[in-house]
Amino acid sequence: MENKIIINNANTLPVPTWRWLKLNDSTISCENTGNYTVIEPQTENVPDGIKIKNGVPENFPQIKTGIGEAANKFTAAHALNKKTIIIKENTTVSEPVSLIYKLDNDNFLVTDDYVYAKKNSQATLIFVYTSPYKAQGFHASSLKIFAEENARINIIQIQTLGEKFTNFDDIGIQCDDNAEILVKQIALGGKNNWLGINGDLMNSNAHLNLNLDYITAKDQSLDINYVANIYGKKNNVQISASGILMHNAKKIMRGTLDFRQGCKGSIGNENENVLLLDEDIQNKSIPLILCNEDDIEGNHSASIGEMDEAQLFYLYTRGLDDRQIRQMQLNSKIQLLCRDLPEKLHSYILDYQKEAF
Repeated sequence: MENKIIINNANTLPVPTWRWLKLNDSTISCENTGNYTVIEPQTENVPDGIKIKNGVPENFPQIKTGIGEAANKFTAAHALNKKTIIIKENTTVSEPVSLIYKLDNDNFLVTDDYVYAKKNSQATLIFVYTSPYKAQGFHASSLKIFAEENARINIIQIQTLGEKFTNFDDIGIQCDDNAEILVKQIALGGKNNWLGINGDLMNSNAHLNLNLDYITAKDQSLDINYVANIYGKKNNVQISASGILMHNAKKIMRGTLDFRQGCKGSIGNENENVLLLDEDIQNKSIPLILCNEDDIEGNHSASIGEMDEAQLFYLYTRGLDDRQIRQMQLNSKIQLLCRDLPEKLHSYILDYQKEAF
């Protein structure tokens, strides 16, 4: 049993920026932790082309994760759940495969999962981390993804943990030529959250798409670090984040495109959209583009602010008050989140919405 968890140097920027802002890294901390729990995921739609087994896969590369080495060592040391998901060569899985981790009050769960997508494979994997809304506890997940040549992998993480949970989700990615990896994180629950993704594109003609959707409210904090290291030629990276902040929420978004020498013809785009529904919130964004190659294209765009006055005026003239307009915005966001999920998983989003929003 541990009384306190402290993980330093989390979500560190590849290159320090303005030190006086104290945004170059973060510290993960959690008080009053207890015994770590073993929770087997509930699996759905696992076909013959996918094999799930306990333990770490053989011949799996060393993969760097987004939150950092200290967090990676923590999960390796404390994870009682270690799963390997192998997508067999030349396999196309048409239905999404779900792994659902259901936590309860005072659970302290650490998971260490590995996805190994063999050559010419295609699959969608959905990881759900959920608990009752009033629950407290600690959850940490590490997910490492390796895609061989021509693999197409879609990863979705849904987090609807209780309002007093401390949570971090740490992801690392590597891929071979012509691979395509899409990662979508949906972050709704928990009180203090850290998200990190590190993608290393060592080869050529790969596509990496990192997406984040969140609603942060009621004194929640969200600390994010997305890093794409582009080494090979003609790679394509898209990073996008879209969220709502309200009720004294705090959010830090670090997004880095690092064009390394030799990545000629590569493209990278970052985009962030943040809707501010209250004045007592903190939003901090740190877009970073690093370049050591001349024949590349890197772009960043951001839209951060309140609703346009003209839009508000139009809604007022239709008889809506501030509370109704706020609820309309939240309902719209929830509908968008559910749109790309299997219908049987909508309940995790909708049930959380009823309690939290």
